[in-house]
Amino acid sequence: MNVESRLRQHGEIVEYTQEMVQEYIRCKEDIIYFAETYFYIVNVDRGKELINLFEYQKKMLKAMIEPPLGKRHLCILSSRQLGKTTTNTIYLLHYGLFNESKSIAIIANKESTAIKIMKKVKLAYEMLPKFLQQGITKGGWNKKTIEFENGSTIEASSTSSTTARGSSSNCVMLDEFAFVPKGIADEFYSSVYPIISSGKTTKIIMVSTANGMNHFYNMYMDAKNLRNNFYAIEIKWNENPNNDEQFKEDTIKDIGLLKWLQEYENKFLGSNSILIDGTLLEKYNQKDPIDFKWNGCLSIYEHPDPSATYIMGVDTAKGIGKDYSVIQILKINGIEDVKQVAIYRNNRIDPHSYAKLVIEVSNYYNRSWILIENNGKEGGMLAEALWWEYECDRLVCTDNKQVGILSSVKTKFIANMNLKRYIENKYLELVDRTTISELNKYEEVSPNVFRASSKDDHDDCVTALIWALYFIELNNLIGLSFDQMTKKIVIQTKKEDNFASAPVVIFDNGDEENGIYVDEDGVVWS
Repeated sequence: MNVESRLRQHGEIVEYTQEMVQEYIRCKEDIIYFAETYFYIVNVDRGKELINLFEYQKKMLKAMIEPPLGKRHLCILSSRQLGKTTTNTIYLLHYGLFNESKSIAIIANKESTAIKIMKKVKLAYEMLPKFLQQGITKGGWNKKTIEFENGSTIEASSTSSTTARGSSSNCVMLDEFAFVPKGIADEFYSSVYPIISSGKTTKIIMVSTANGMNHFYNMYMDAKNLRNNFYAIEIKWNENPNNDEQFKEDTIKDIGLLKWLQEYENKFLGSNSILIDGTLLEKYNQKDPIDFKWNGCLSIYEHPDPSATYIMGVDTAKGIGKDYSVIQILKINGIEDVKQVAIYRNNRIDPHSYAKLVIEVSNYYNRSWILIENNGKEGGMLAEALWWEYECDRLVCTDNKQVGILSSVKTKFIANMNLKRYIENKYLELVDRTTISELNKYEEVSPNVFRASSKDDHDDCVTALIWALYFIELNNLIGLSFDQMTKKIVIQTKKEDNFASAPVVIFDNGDEENGIYVDEDGVVWS
């Protein structure tokens, strides 16, 4: 029997018995009954057979029909090899058959993947009895499209497709969204979501395995913590009763523990060359800012405490819309008790304007210490403006030759190892999701050199963070109390001609009992 003979053609009349009518109504109202009575799959060992749904598949289907908690969309985190694509296929076919004039989009990171899902939909449709089928319009059965006689359509495309971005779909199925490159995902989502959200019954169903702390991780965690309009579902490997401990043991032997944790235990891990273990990053309690300043670029997680001491790590960019200028503000409760309280992030501010803002942020956080990375033209411009134009007296330096720190392979490696030690020993509390996301993709790209894992990712938040922490590491301060550490800070005047006029904080090994005092602003002088 050829494919065409299995399809209900455009205008084809089907005579319904009373039993067929009752069956049609029951299938429309009960997707579980529809699947277990009429939805066939092709098993690699047993051939064609009716699907026998597992409990987690039933839970997924019920949530697709009506997400719990009054939510509108779904975000599903699923282990591999659980039949999630088959489950998606059941819902898509059911939605298209039993709803009139609906537009359904199957969207994957690759068009070929979306077409494979479409093939599953077509195969299931072909195996339905004709009284459950809708007629296929002329030309409405091709590789990427199905057009039903009831006016509903199903279309397959990729996230990079202009068709997908411009469509006004009633239902969008995003398959393996965690594997869509961040730039494409952000652009796609920003163009599609407003269209979807403009309707009252339209919905997005996002399904993926874990792939690091990226856009999908943020979406899922927001859904899990009830911070968006998605309902979160997690499906683990052992929810399939056929998967036992022997399955786990054999799979780990084949793919390794790291892939097992990510693809079967739903852990949002990075690669094995990531500086910080993903399991540690997952434990951080990401928070929403409690306030914003400076046109929303400063995200505040804790307002200034008048009695607290703060350090700012500063990274500088050109301000042309690519890399970000970032300020990390850390509250130092003690050598082994440091908390992220705010972060400034802007990719449109020029270095000269940035200098004024750095001082303003420092003033806001109790005239906090400032450690800048003085590398490249941007860092140099910032240092020069802070030093000469604003005569800033809170700059931390690592030597008496220049403002800030000159980043080299050696100093940055030390700073990275210091960050790693602080996180692994739970000395540092992080709350900002962008910072944590960047850390998940901050990896060793060559011996002792760490940066963002791809050109589409940023590491500006991490860079600012390591220099903020480096304040504590300077001049062998480890092991001192905070009071002892503060006494190590000496304010001197640079003797070199090019730094002759303004005070600057440098770290010195001099006698802390010889002529040191604290002025009314709390600055230690020598």
